Parts: sequence; structure tokens; C-alpha cells
Amino acid sequence: MIAEVRMKQALQALQAYQPEKDLNVFIKTHLKQFPKMGSRDRREVSSLIYDAIRVKLLFPNADLKQQVWLGQLLCESAVTDFVHHWTEQITGKPLPDLTDLASKLKWLDPLGFVADWSNFFPWSEQISSAVELQSFYAAHLMHPITWIRVKSRALQAFLKELEAKGIKYEQHELLPTALAFPAATKLDQLQHWQSGAIEVQDLASQMTAALFTPKKGESWLDACAGSGGKSLMLLDMVSDVRLFVSDIREEALTRLHERFKRAGIRSYSRTQADYTQPQPLANAGSFPKQFDVVLADVPCSGSGTWSATPEMLISQRQLNLTAFTDRQKAITANLVPSIKEGGRLVYLTCSVYKQENEEVVEYLVATHGLKIVEQQYFQASTEGGDVLFGAVLMK
Repeated sequence: MIAEVRMKQALQALQAYQPEKDLNVFIKTHLKQFPKMGSRDRREVSSLIYDAIRVKLLFPNADLKQQVWLGQLLCESAVTDFVHHWTEQITGKPLPDLTDLASKLKWLDPLGFVADWSNFFPWSEQISSAVELQSFYAAHLMHPITWIRVKSRALQAFLKELEAKGIKYEQHELLPTALAFPAATKLDQLQHWQSGAIEVQDLASQMTAALFTPKKGESWLDACAGSGGKSLMLLDMVSDVRLFVSDIREEALTRLHERFKRAGIRSYSRTQADYTQPQPLANAGSFPKQFDVVLADVPCSGSGTWSATPEMLISQRQLNLTAFTDRQKAITANLVPSIKEGGRLVYLTCSVYKQENEEVVEYLVATHGLKIVEQQYFQASTEGGDVLFGAVLMK
């Protein structure tokens, strides 16, 4: 029976997997050993592996076979023949009509499968009280959704292209330029992708634009620019700001340049800089001494994004949060001199931990005299997105 074969294939992979490894890379490498597998077979086995990892710490007393079954039961919206088969094999009962996560968990309780949320997330005691935990935890049992941002001027034409090609999407109610697609949707062949009119960007990341409030003619430094997603969003809001970007990684700046080139952006300056060191822009000759706004999307634990990489729930048990916060404080301290009097620091992380967020903001206020304008979490858990933190501080 196919359900028995699939379980055997999933167990073989899970027994070989080491949690510190990238799960996506492992699955692709592992399945290459079975060249006779078709694409559907690979998708189904991959789903079993991912879902078992998602629920592993939620049911620590379940054996591996039970975790595979529980993963499919709880993480998949459609009830498959696999789930029906293994429900009867493991519980001796047929599966009733259960429509949501809460009803499934309630049904499992008297059968001895009681969800243990207490140890589900690493360093849970450090999660900010501003994060809504129920939806945040539940998001880690959901499949990721691909969110994109469309340039506002191209929105209507892009919607027409999607409709012409029969591609399904969901448009965000409050952010009309934010569109959601199933994770496997291929977008790179679309005309608007090739012209740079759309960018893959998580919904919570797009929400942080509410903190930017750019004005024409302002000078902006995107200090930890990465591949430039926040800068592209900024330029779509106000195109005539003076933009300067930097990152410690040369390869990130190369990706940024290619992304900007595809989007038709030429007027900006970039440099490689290490903000953990004093005077990080000393050798950036084309850069001004100070900026109206400094955007610091700092390196962090990434804990607000782990729903897309469930292996992190297991591998990050020994996470050194202090190392991250020490780095964040060093970066922001070295950025303060680059802010004009009356200028702003926009501080961003993709972390849910207060030690990386509220406590760093408190440090900037106490140590560097900055004033909090606003701070908040941007939580898109119920919509298949991440959780980000943002704060605006004035010098």
C-alpha cells in the first residue's frame, strides 16, 4: 500500500537527518539517492519530512512514526489517504471530520497525544509580551506562503497578467500591493518579474514601511542593506531621496546591485562597511558624514522567521542571544554619530525576543540619548508571514 511505502521512505530520511543541517538542502540531497522517484513522489515525501520536524517538539513522547502521522494530520489542510490509513493503524479509530487545528488537537488529547507547547519554541521566556503567542506558535504548523510586493504604479497591469495566465493569488486587504501565492508558484517567468516591478518580500517586512515616512530630498543610509529589499520599498514610496547603502558582505552588495539593476535603479551609492567597528564609513568617500535617516535592519537570531525553517526549532536550543545583542548594540552605537541632529534611526529585526528588541531600544535611549518616537511588532502569523520588530528613534 502506498501509505506504507511513504511512511518507510519518510522514516528512512528522518533517521538520517541531523537537525543542525539545512532541511531543504538535506531533503534534496537525500532524495537524489532514489532517481526512480517521480516529482509527485518527491513532493509527498518532502511534505512528510517537513511536517514531522514541525511537530517533533510538540509531541516529544511520540515515536518517529507517530510524529510523521501527527505532522500530516496537523500541518496539512487536506486530509489525505495517508492520514486516514495511519490514523486507524495508530489509534484504532477512524478519523472524524476535523476542520481546524484546535479541533484536531482536542480530538488527540484523550488518545494520549497531548500537545506540549511549553518546550515548543527555543528561549520562549524571552519572547516579548507584545507577540500574540497562540497565532505565532500555530504559524509554525503552517506551510509558508510566498508574499510579493508590487510597485504601486504597476499593480493593475500585474493583476491583469496574473488573470491572463490563470495564476491564483490573494491580495492583502490593507496593503493592496502585497499579494500572496502558494510557495511553489513560479513567478520568475512573468513579464513584471523580469521588468523589476515585483519583489518577493514577506508580508511583515512590507508592513514595516509604516515606520519609514520618507520626505523628498532626504538622505537615507540603509546600513545593513543585505540584498536591498527595504531600500527598494523605500524608493517605491518616495523615489527622490538620496540613497546610500552598505553591508559587511561584498556578496550581499553584489546581489543588491543586480536587484537594483533589474528594477531600473541607478541613482544610489554603495560601500562595504563593518558597523561593529568605530568610524565604519571613514573610507566611504562619496558618503556624507551624516544622514537624515539611518535604517538599521540589524543581524539577529531570525526567530520571527523560523516558521519557514522548522529545523531551527530544534537546532537553536543553544542559541547565544547575548552575542546577538552585543553586536546589535555595537552596530547601533557606531551608527549614532552618522545621524543628523533631529534625524531618525529606524531599528529593525526579524526577532521575537525582547532582548534583541525592546532592551536594545532601552539601551539606545539610556546610553546615547535617543528619544523613542514609536516601536511595535509587525505580526503576520495568521497570514503565513513572519514577525518583525521595528522602532523609530530621534536624535
